[in-house]
Amino acid sequence: MKILSWVLVGSLFGWWAAERAAHCVRELRHSGETFGEAHVTEYEFTPHIAATVNGVLSLALIARFDMSFVAASFAVLCAFGTQLALIDVDTHLLPRDIVLTACCCAVPLLVLSSQVDPRGSAIRMVIGSVVMWSALRLLQLASRGDLGGGDVRLGALLGLYLGWISYEALVMALLAAAVIAGIYAMVVIAVNRATRSTRFAFGPFLIVGAIVAVLR
Repeated sequence: MKILSWVLVGSLFGWWAAERAAHCVRELRHSGETFGEAHVTEYEFTPHIAATVNGVLSLALIARFDMSFVAASFAVLCAFGTQLALIDVDTHLLPRDIVLTACCCAVPLLVLSSQVDPRGSAIRMVIGSVVMWSALRLLQLASRGDLGGGDVRLGALLGLYLGWISYEALVMALLAAAVIAGIYAMVVIAVNRATRSTRFAFGPFLIVGAIVAVLR
């Protein structure tokens, strides 16, 4: 019964994330602020896939953490991560207000999680956020604009969760994101779906890399 409940809650989180992402993309397109031309949030099957993925991730989280409250705290990351990833794919934007809302949810949840799970650290959480933000900010400067400000802000959110776990998780997340993004770029170029000058949304890769580091 517990497993079924976790799958259901995770699936609902995923469905909510996809619906909110679609709503946000419509608003951004209406305002003319978008840069990407994908339409992933418009597909009928997108909410179903998001629900399935988040259901599976919820099971993985409850297996990763002994405490249900800690797993629920990280399930919030998966939900917001799904929403932001879908928005970024379609628009190449990571809305400031959504990232800020996610951070405001994450901080109290992770502070409370550190009280019930001694493996986590609220102090390390703060340091992790600063380190991740700083690392992406440096990459943004080095890339001369290829990495956007939204990616840097996203780093602050992901750093909260990764720092809570360990400093090694920060490094693993960045490496995983870079490797996955590199493989994806090579594949789409090889099948003539992109060129070397094509710009990709990097936010989804950062989110996937963070989840990989969390579940390792």
